Formats: sequence, C-alpha cells, structure tokens
Amino acid sequence: MKIAFHNISPGTIEKIIKGAIIGLIIVLPGVSGGTILLMMGLYEELMKDLSRFRLVPWIPFALGMAGGIFISGCLLAWLFKTYTAIILALLLGCILASIKSILGHDYHPSIKRGISLIIGLILGFILGGVSDFGESNGVSPGAFILITGGALSTAAMILPGVPGNAVLILMGIYDDILTALAALDLKMLLIYGAGCILGVIGLSNALDKIYSRWRDILNWFFVGLIIGSGRMLIPDHLDSPLVFIFIAAIAFALVWIWESKSMETKHESIPDKLDG
Repeated sequence: MKIAFHNISPGTIEKIIKGAIIGLIIVLPGVSGGTILLMMGLYEELMKDLSRFRLVPWIPFALGMAGGIFISGCLLAWLFKTYTAIILALLLGCILASIKSILGHDYHPSIKRGISLIIGLILGFILGGVSDFGESNGVSPGAFILITGGALSTAAMILPGVPGNAVLILMGIYDDILTALAALDLKMLLIYGAGCILGVIGLSNALDKIYSRWRDILNWFFVGLIIGSGRMLIPDHLDSPLVFIFIAAIAFALVWIWESKSMETKHESIPDKLDG
C-alpha cells in the first residue's frame, strides 16, 4: 500500500514539521511549550480550537510532536543514564533559569508576591526532600502519578512562560518518563499519554482561566516552588562539585539568554498584531 504524499496539503506538512520541532524542544527542562507556540504563531489558533474541542485539525501536529518527543527523549535518557551528574547539573541550571520567563517583565516584589514566594519555597523544599528523582530504585511510578503528571504537565505546557516539564521534575518522574521513552515501555507511555489527553481536553482551558485571573500570585508561587525543589537535583555525593556548579551555571546562562530573546520576540509581536 503506497501513501500518496502528493495529496498531503502544505498546511498539514507545516503542522507536522512545527510539531516535530516543538517536540524536540519541550523535552528540554526549563523551556515553556506555550512560549514556543507563541513564537511559531500557533498559540491563539490552538487555544481557540481547544476551547471548541476541535482536535482533528491538530492530529498532524500531535503526530509530529510525538516523533520529536521520542527522538529527544531517547537521547536525553541515554545521556541521563551515562552522565547522571552532568545531566542533573544541566537540569538544575535550566529549571532555575526558567524563573525569568515565569516572572516576565513584571518582577517587582510586593508583600503579596513575597508571601506567595515563601509558600512556594517551603512547599518546594519539602517536595524536594521526599522525591527520589535521579535514583534508580527499579520501581516505576503508579498509574495515578503518571496520569496526574501527564495531565498537569500538558496543561501547564500550554501556558506561555510555564515550563510543563518542570511539573514532571517537581513530581520526581521526569527521569522515569525519559527511561520509558528509551525502553519503549508502552504500558507506562500509554498511561502517561492518557493523562496528557486529559490535560489537553479537560484541564487546559480551566487552567488557562485560573492562571489568567491569578497570574500574579501563581507566578511568584511557581518561582518559589522551582527554587525550593531544586535540592532534588543536587546529588548527595559529588566527585567534582566545581564541575557540577560550572555546568549548572552554563545551562542557567543559556536558558536565561534564550528566554530573554523569546520575551523580546513576544513583546515585538504584540504591536504588530495591534497594528493589523
């Protein structure tokens, strides 16, 4: 059976390519899927279709993204297994730098924001202490954790500035998902995928409305949560602490610069839309 590629519309091919690019990128920690969607000009159209449950036009995009996630995830899983301390340093730097995109240009402190930050710091520090992130104990996360992680990470990914993979790191299952991708653990991936579908269909619009209303408080809470939970990415025993700090600093700088450029692009695109 031959596939008639010449019958595929240019729009479909474009969505597949854009989906693959986003899939390759969003696996990287600290990168906001919503920001990438904005930069590619897909955010408004996607949110409009999701609100109306028009999912069929986005199937090519989803397929492309799935392919990108698989390729990027397999590579990261191999790196994580082979160079655990280095990847943990990269994760730490990337996640900490993501606070720039979360706060955006509105970073001036206040009492309300300070309280939200402190609550997030305390909760993140507690979660970081109980997580077994990066420790191979041979026990896979349960179905409830996988579904919850899939739903929350996918819904959060759609929000501009919020890195969805940070949810998986906070829950301590980011490395488990990477391992499942590399090993093609279909059972775990299907359960996680069901959670992702739930997040897209059931939570994305609700979370978008909640986030739009309480953006100020939630952003500072997220920042505290990320900083506080950073402890889970620091190994108990480091052979070369200076190397770990250096790699984390490089990753921090790269993501910080990336987010600065992304924010500039987003800021410049707003007047263009208003003029149009």
